[in-house]
Amino acid sequence: MKTVFSSTEEQEQEIASLVSRFYESVFPKYFTESEILHFREIGVLEPNQSSVTYLATLRDAFQVMTCLQVLMSILDKQKREDFIMESKSEELFQHNITLLNECGIFFPFYYDHFSSINQEAKNDMQMMDIQVANQYLV
Repeated sequence: MKTVFSSTEEQEQEIASLVSRFYESVFPKYFTESEILHFREIGVLEPNQSSVTYLATLRDAFQVMTCLQVLMSILDKQKREDFIMESKSEELFQHNITLLNECGIFFPFYYDHFSSINQEAKNDMQMMDIQVANQYLV
């Protein structure tokens, strides 16, 4: 007999928060709005319904949270270094994708999918970085 602990409500909320950050901050940098809508439709970053792998155990929840955080930090580091990525970082990226899929979280991407920034998103990001001339709302 094996005893396992179920994930906590806080862990499930943190996973939901990380998934939201992917959809709101990460995906828009690399994909168009229609592609992101398609990702939602096919269930990207959601537990695979056809698999019994995701059991919502304490260990799985920690694994999923860590993988999502690592993927975001690698993409953030990559963005700051003008798309120069070390082979170790790319291996780590792929390893975390594999772990996510093993935990039953659907993430059908490879590093190559994140190799170029979506130009529309880049223009929007540049507009957000512009400092305002005054602090009053007109």
